[in-house]
Amino acid sequence: MPASDATPSPDKAPDAAHGAISVPTTAPDETIGHKRAEPSSSSSEALGSEAPSKRAKAAVSLSTWLTSSGASADPEGLPEPYTCPAARIEDRNSVFVGYVYPLSTVSPTRIQALLDNLTYVVHPAIPPSQLPPQFQHASAKHRRSTHDMYAYRVLQLKPGRTGLQGPNDFGIEQGLEDDGEHWGAEKIMRVIRDLGASDVLVVVSRWYGGELLGPVRFDHITNVARAALLHYLGHEAVQTLRTQLQQLDRDIIQARHPDQPPPPPDPYDDLTEARGKRLLLARTKTLAMLRRRTS
Repeated sequence: MPASDATPSPDKAPDAAHGAISVPTTAPDETIGHKRAEPSSSSSEALGSEAPSKRAKAAVSLSTWLTSSGASADPEGLPEPYTCPAARIEDRNSVFVGYVYPLSTVSPTRIQALLDNLTYVVHPAIPPSQLPPQFQHASAKHRRSTHDMYAYRVLQLKPGRTGLQGPNDFGIEQGLEDDGEHWGAEKIMRVIRDLGASDVLVVVSRWYGGELLGPVRFDHITNVARAALLHYLGHEAVQTLRTQLQQLDRDIIQARHPDQPPPPPDPYDDLTEARGKRLLLARTKTLAMLRRRTS
C-alpha cells in the first residue's frame, strides 16, 4: 500500500472533523449532498491520500428504491457516458479519464446505476493497452478503476412548487464524492460551476499506477473533467441547433408550399456548432422574409 500524499489541495484546507470537505453554496437555493461512504479517520488521510482505496457501494433502502424517480437502474440498459481523447491523461502509469452522464434527478438509485454502468460496462471495454501495466493482464472484471470521484449538479423543482411561477420555482441540487481521492471531487465541482453546467454527473476515474503524483494529480482531474464536460456541452449545443434548424425548415416549406405535406427532416449528420449557427441565422432571415411577403 503506498504512503499517503502529505500535500493538500492548494486552495482548500481539510475540515477539522475527519477531513470532510466543506463546499460553499454559490446561490441561496443551491443544496449540496455529500455522499461519503468511508470518512477519513487519520491525519494522513486528511492530507490527501493517493492510496488505492475504493468506495464501498452505498446501500439503497427499499423505500428509496420505490420512491426514486428516474429511468431503469439496470446498468446494462443505460447509454454510454460522454468522453473524448482529450479527457484522458496518463502520468507515471496513473491513468485519468473524464466522463459525463446526463442527469435529470438526484435519485440515489439513478446515480448508483450510472456508476455501476461505468464500472461493469464501460471500464471492462477499455483496451488493456490503455491502462497501467498492472491492470493490463487482469480479466475484464478486475480492470476496474482505483477511484471514481464525481460531482453532480441538477436543476430541480423545489418541494411544493409546480414550475408555473417562473425561475423561482427551481433550485440547484448538487453533491460530490471523492471515492478515496481527497479533494478530487471538489475539483470536478469547480469545473461544473465554472462552465455553468447543470443536469450532469461528471466522473473522473483514476487507475493508480503505483507511484505518488503529488498535487499535479489535481491538475489532471481538473483537465480531464473539463475536456469531457466541454465535449458533452458541445454535443448538446449541436443537438439544440439541429432541432431548431429542422423546425425552421418545416416552417419555411410551410410558408412556401402551404398545401403540401413537409418532407422528412434533414438529419444534419455532419453539423458543427459553428456551421449550425450560420445556418440558423440564414434560415431565420429566410423565414422572416417569406412571412413579410404573405402578411
